[in-house]
Amino acid sequence: MKKRVLILSISIMIALVVEIIGLYGILKLNKKNSNHAVGNENESNLIEKDIGNEETTETKPEEATQETETETETEEVTEEQPEEIDPNKPMIALTFDDGPSSETTPRLLEALKEQGAHATFFVVGYNLDGNEDIIRQAAEQGCEIGNHTLSHSKLTSLDDASLDSEIGGMEERIKSITGQEVVTIRPPYGAVDDHVMEHIHSPVILWSIDTEDWKTRDVNSNIQSIQQNVYDGAIILMHDIHPESVEAAIQVLGWLKEQGYQLVTISELGYYRRGGLTTGVRYGSIEPN
Repeated sequence: MKKRVLILSISIMIALVVEIIGLYGILKLNKKNSNHAVGNENESNLIEKDIGNEETTETKPEEATQETETETETEEVTEEQPEEIDPNKPMIALTFDDGPSSETTPRLLEALKEQGAHATFFVVGYNLDGNEDIIRQAAEQGCEIGNHTLSHSKLTSLDDASLDSEIGGMEERIKSITGQEVVTIRPPYGAVDDHVMEHIHSPVILWSIDTEDWKTRDVNSNIQSIQQNVYDGAIILMHDIHPESVEAAIQVLGWLKEQGYQLVTISELGYYRRGGLTTGVRYGSIEPN
């Protein structure tokens, strides 16, 4: 009997121990699940925070771009603009032949821009390749791009087909680069006769002051040639392919403005002095009436 009671007691104790162990395991599992749930909630918060940061990161470059564009727009607005032309004041036309040159023309354009001045560039075809941006820049600054033929040939020595190719071909090239109509032409060497005029459908621009810069290649000589001969309505001939010529032009710009001269394109000079240029007419100068 005692043996049965002992066995029963032991069985009850074992059952209690098992139950206690089971309860402990359940409590531990619940705690673990609770902690895991909290961890998931924290991770969710972190993900939302990261997404917010990514959105901020994505918008920052846009904000920076907008600021840059605003600064660029401001620079464009505050950039020195060409002075308004007064038809009652003296004006002259600086003209540059045989370019453009990647080494010298950009420097001249910068000086013209700083002075709020315009000039006319009579360009040749063999100098256009690779220098298209220079021509576009000149046109955008308000300078005039004129026709100086494809190969700088003496037009009075050419047959009809060659004349049309030299003149018309160059017009098309300039149009394709600048998008603008070609208004004026300067025959190389100033060589033009009645036969050549039959093939030209633009005003022909010669000159009244020849600096002979191509021959002297001297800065001071070029400056003196302009200062000693300039007058209202003069058309001045220079070449932007020579460093000495460009340096002389840069140095004389300020002096010309101090003398009261407005620096304009050929077409501007023709407009304010004659109401416009006329096709078939040769202009050596355009003085006040």
